[in-house]
Amino acid sequence: MMNRRLGICVAAAAAVAAGNSPAQAGDDPFADEWVSYDEGTNAARGYTDPKTSRGPPERFTGEGVFPGVVSAFNPPFLPNEIVSIGADGHLVVQFNTPVTDDPANPFGIDLLIFGNTGFIDGALPNGIVGGVFGNDGGTVEVSVDGVTWFLIEGVKRDGLFPTIGYLDAGPYDEKPGSSPTDFTLPVDGSLTLDDFMSLNNDEVIELYAGSGGGAGIDLSIVALEAISYVRITNPGDPATTPAVEIDAFSDVAPEVNPADLNQDGIVGIADLLILLAAWGPCPNPPEPCPADLDGDGTVGIFDLLTLLGAWG
Repeated sequence: MMNRRLGICVAAAAAVAAGNSPAQAGDDPFADEWVSYDEGTNAARGYTDPKTSRGPPERFTGEGVFPGVVSAFNPPFLPNEIVSIGADGHLVVQFNTPVTDDPANPFGIDLLIFGNTGFIDGALPNGIVGGVFGNDGGTVEVSVDGVTWFLIEGVKRDGLFPTIGYLDAGPYDEKPGSSPTDFTLPVDGSLTLDDFMSLNNDEVIELYAGSGGGAGIDLSIVALEAISYVRITNPGDPATTPAVEIDAFSDVAPEVNPADLNQDGIVGIADLLILLAAWGPCPNPPEPCPADLDGDGTVGIFDLLTLLGAWG
């Protein structure tokens, strides 16, 4: 059973030639290769190209059919953007650079999985959250070597949080925005659907706090320091098990301490020397001024106190 958006658009999308995802394979932070794929018994027809799971999630969808930004109310839906996993099917992807259990990652989340779920709206111009569709089942497993697998309990990889492509776009805009979201930044995992109910599109974006969405995985659940493989399986009866749609996978980026000026993970003497060398007015934009920690245009005593307060 396809979700609402996919069901509406699949007939029109079938006219679009399938091919590689606009998000092409690349290096970190996104999955680089698909390793194994079995579409299962009830995958959405035409949505069976595993190459679409490589690279970043989609920011804009429906080219040539119903063009629009990817938003919490308008998920990606073309055959060259998502891959469908039917009952008893699976998808395995590989990261060339391992995804690590990094204590500096926001909210303790290390891996993000993007599907084509979306919030149900009240057909209003700005979108109003009234529920969620595409909230399918499926299981998530991770592996160091692609041989031994560890089950991640309690994760719905096509539930919260729907993908958002831009911070400055309406939910159904027909042109891309100018301020992209961060696909390596998770949404606060403590949020639930109740936190989004009755919010409009702008309020949803504000609650995402710059994130592009995605279901979050904490590798500490399986006590692994790093993984290179992710497997999505969809066990069940084809008569009752809906297909799972996958867009992309992303390694979460650790939070950066602005006082760690040389980005070695420690605020110490090296950072102090950098700050002292930059003492005084900042250069004119667009020249960077990283030692201006308080953003007042001058490297001075307040920046020094900020650095000392973050020492260690």
